[in-house]
Amino acid sequence: MGLLQNISLQWDLWIGKYRAFFVTEAQDREACERLLNYDSARELPEKGQLVACQDTRRSEIIACLVLSNAVDRAEEAAEAFGYVKAGYLPKLAVVSHLSFDSAYLNTPAVPVLLSHCFVEVLKAEGQALLMQCDPGHYSIYKRLGMRPIGPLQMGEGGDFQIPMIGLPDMEYLSVIHSPLLPMLRGVSFERYQEICDWYYQLVREHKELQTGTAFYPEDHDDFHGHHAITEGLSEAGTAAFLKDAMVVNCRQDEVLFAENDSGKAIGYVRKGLLRVEIGGQTVVMLGEGDLFGEIAYILNTKRTAKIVSASPDTEVVLFQESAIDQLTQESDRTIIWRNLAKVLAQRVVVTSKLIK
Repeated sequence: MGLLQNISLQWDLWIGKYRAFFVTEAQDREACERLLNYDSARELPEKGQLVACQDTRRSEIIACLVLSNAVDRAEEAAEAFGYVKAGYLPKLAVVSHLSFDSAYLNTPAVPVLLSHCFVEVLKAEGQALLMQCDPGHYSIYKRLGMRPIGPLQMGEGGDFQIPMIGLPDMEYLSVIHSPLLPMLRGVSFERYQEICDWYYQLVREHKELQTGTAFYPEDHDDFHGHHAITEGLSEAGTAAFLKDAMVVNCRQDEVLFAENDSGKAIGYVRKGLLRVEIGGQTVVMLGEGDLFGEIAYILNTKRTAKIVSASPDTEVVLFQESAIDQLTQESDRTIIWRNLAKVLAQRVVVTSKLIK
């Protein structure tokens, strides 16, 4: 069993109405298999452990996944997570077969499930969590603190996946207000410094692994991306700011902003992925909730980078430079500038770790 052998299957995580737990009962396993649309447990990884999330008000399993030792899936891990050092695999766990009731997509259900896995892996003396992420759910995993560990890949079925890693990096988890932090009280983060340093060195060498900057409300069940810029606005201010916002649907590789463009629009990713290119090189990958275009707006300069759609069916929301001027209350304008400053400050903290 390796790493998973040290995990206590009897420990549950309760957050609000959601309960995450390791599946040991036959009826719970059958419920997970129905959610996964599998007829037989033989189709699941033999050495993996089923983990489920239950809506306690309805007593129904609404999400599940399989947690496996990375060393038991070394061949797959080498292909999907090629940047990971082989020496780290015994201390890593892989999340796969994640499935959930779509009605619970924009709720804490999936974060609770993944948080349970991450905390238990650390308690079992593991060091990180690996998973493949589809672009549509990128923000769910990023909100927890997971980051790219490889480039966007096309699977056998033609779908796109992003390999991601979750690290016990206290400074980063604090910056993004990860819901993991309250569950990591008492953790000695110093013991994970080596693997965190390795990851930052990897990002220095592969700039396409850098993530954009998005912050999320600390106590909110809904994770709509525009909160990064509208958080704290009055109801009237939010309505005014969003009034003339434009939704743009992009095909893969479609250019939204060109380098040296004089436009001043600000945008955020509502669905899919964008890549930021400077001089033809990808320097940042942006996902749901990430802002872009704010530098040119704030400094009143030309675009410093090209923004390109990096996945099929990417959807962005654009705000014209006049959006702030449409706010009638001075307090709302102050809040917008505060939110932009918060995004930039977060970026400075993350960037400073990369240049240390």
